[in-house]
Amino acid sequence: MIVIQELHQIDGELRPAQPSAAHDWDGEQWVVNPEKVALLEQQETESLCARVDAAADSARSVLAGDPLKALEYAQAAIDAQAFQDAGYPKKDVPLSVAAWVAKGRSAKQAAEQILDKAAQVSDSLLTLRNLRLKAKTRIRGYASKSQMDQARAAADEALLAIRGLADNTNP
Repeated sequence: MIVIQELHQIDGELRPAQPSAAHDWDGEQWVVNPEKVALLEQQETESLCARVDAAADSARSVLAGDPLKALEYAQAAIDAQAFQDAGYPKKDVPLSVAAWVAKGRSAKQAAEQILDKAAQVSDSLLTLRNLRLKAKTRIRGYASKSQMDQARAAADEALLAIRGLADNTNP
C-alpha cells in the first residue's frame, strides 16, 4: 500500500497541512490549541449574531419602510389616537388624519385605519425584536458550552424566521 500525504514546507521543514487555524505545531505534530479554539468560537459567535442583526435590519426596513416615512406614520398614529380619544370631533380633524380622508372614507374611518396599520407594524416590529434577541441569547448560550453546531443551527432557524416574518407581512 502506498500512502501519499500532502506536505508543506513551513519554517524550513516539511510538515503535513495544518488541520485548522486552531492547531499549533509542537515540533512533531499538529495539536489543538484550546486558546485558539476559544478565540475562533468567540469570533464565529459574534459573526452569527451579526448575521442575525443584519437580517433583522433588512426585515425592519421591509416592515417599517423608510425611516422618515416611518416617523411620518408614527406621528399620524399619535394624531389619530388623540382624535379618537377626543371622540372624533368633526371640526378638529388632525391634518395627518385628514390627509387619509378620501371619497367614501370618513375622518373616523381614516383614523381607525391609521391606528390599525400602526398596531400591525408595531406588532411585527416587536415580533422581530423578540426573534432577534432570543436568537442571539441562544447562539451565545450554545457557544458558551462549545456547542457550535447548535449555535449555527440556532442562527439558521432565526434567519429563516426573520425572513419569513418580512415575507409574510405587508407594511
